[in-house]
Amino acid sequence: MSFKNPLLVLIAAIPVVVLLAGLAAYLLLRAGYGIVVSGLVPFVGLTIVSVALGLVLGRAAEAGRNRNGKRD
Repeated sequence: MSFKNPLLVLIAAIPVVVLLAGLAAYLLLRAGYGIVVSGLVPFVGLTIVSVALGLVLGRAAEAGRNRNGKRD
């Protein structure tokens, strides 16, 4: 796997995660939760998932780069 592939996965996955956060916000609002809950819960979840995905894919890219013998 090339070290550019994890970047492409990240670029494709983040809009999906944002869409799911928007759907969660809408469903929380429709379920009767307030603006604060329906705004904060999806945002915090989106932030956690984005950071975790970036860390995992960053490590995969670094491992792929080191395996190919390209070191800075």
